[in-house]
Amino acid sequence: GGWSSMLHTGCRSGREERRNGATEFPESGDLVILYTGNGNLQPVYLESGKVLNTKHGSFPHDELISTKYGSKVYSKGRGGFVMMMRPTAELWTDALPHRTQIIYNTDISTIIFHLQLKPGSVVVESGTGSGSMTTSLARLVGPKGHVYSFDFHEQRVKQATKEFEAHGMKHVVTCKHADVYEKGFDLPDGVFADGVLLDLPNPWLAVKHAKDILRDRAGLCSFSPCIEQVQKTCEALRTHGFSDIKTLEVLVRHWDMQKYQLDIPRFDLHDPTEMMSRGVHALGKKRKMPEMQEGEGGEEEPFSASRKSLSACKNREMERGHTSFLTFARRELRDLEGWKRKATAKSTEGEEEEKEEGKAEGVGQEEGGGDEK
Repeated sequence: GGWSSMLHTGCRSGREERRNGATEFPESGDLVILYTGNGNLQPVYLESGKVLNTKHGSFPHDELISTKYGSKVYSKGRGGFVMMMRPTAELWTDALPHRTQIIYNTDISTIIFHLQLKPGSVVVESGTGSGSMTTSLARLVGPKGHVYSFDFHEQRVKQATKEFEAHGMKHVVTCKHADVYEKGFDLPDGVFADGVLLDLPNPWLAVKHAKDILRDRAGLCSFSPCIEQVQKTCEALRTHGFSDIKTLEVLVRHWDMQKYQLDIPRFDLHDPTEMMSRGVHALGKKRKMPEMQEGEGGEEEPFSASRKSLSACKNREMERGHTSFLTFARRELRDLEGWKRKATAKSTEGEEEEKEEGKAEGVGQEEGGGDEK
């Protein structure tokens, strides 16, 4: 019970973590994340008496239970080791078992930022999938906020519900099986959402229902891998009166700062034109002279250079390219919508009156013309 360690940021002070329910040691039944090298993360539910067997060796669960989070744990024969870490929403996203394609941390942070979500917010998402986004949302809005998650696949809903309960998020997350295209979002009476996330094959079919549950000026985000989906969604958003519509694509490129050892030519000691004509290599390496007299045996001439260290930046190849397009929009004020409807109605009435007056004038002119004849 209590505030689950999954919902901690992992970067607070130890005193604050303990005050909020976190402990320095895991307990039987807890989830831990094991780093096994080369960026590999393995989620493990600890159970007293069990043994974890990996390519790095065997690790008794009892030994893991008696070890502090963040420690290096050696196998029985000390042939290998793993790092045991406290689970966080970010680590869970990188380690969770995939039932569907998931939303990764870069897109998660962008969605949360643009929807302007905060602790205490009420968020609605569809679909639940593997629970990556749901876990980050629960960590953000809890313990006073709430996440309502909907999915069409009943088996996924059951599995996700079990995981949320195991991670101590039952009081923050409500997971429901529903067809939001047809039935919309079933929220408790009087509850409106501060943000809606649509991670669906046909998000444009759910836009109308999302509008019904959003607070005034609350945000909607649609997560779609194909630009054709974005086009249809934007059309639906305009049709239903959403404003501030925009689409983003988030691409990340990492840069590494490295030091290189370079040979810097000493041009103050040699005449460059003479070196070129004699075939001396410009980078300071020894090189055979191109023109050698018979019997000289190919002597090499040293070239003076100083060795210096140079810092340089190098970008890595993109580890993960396009994930999806993020389309954002905001719900109009309900009073403003009523004003627009009235304005449209008045405009329509005015146009109809003008048409009637025009018809009447036309009839009058026709009658007047007949008298003159």
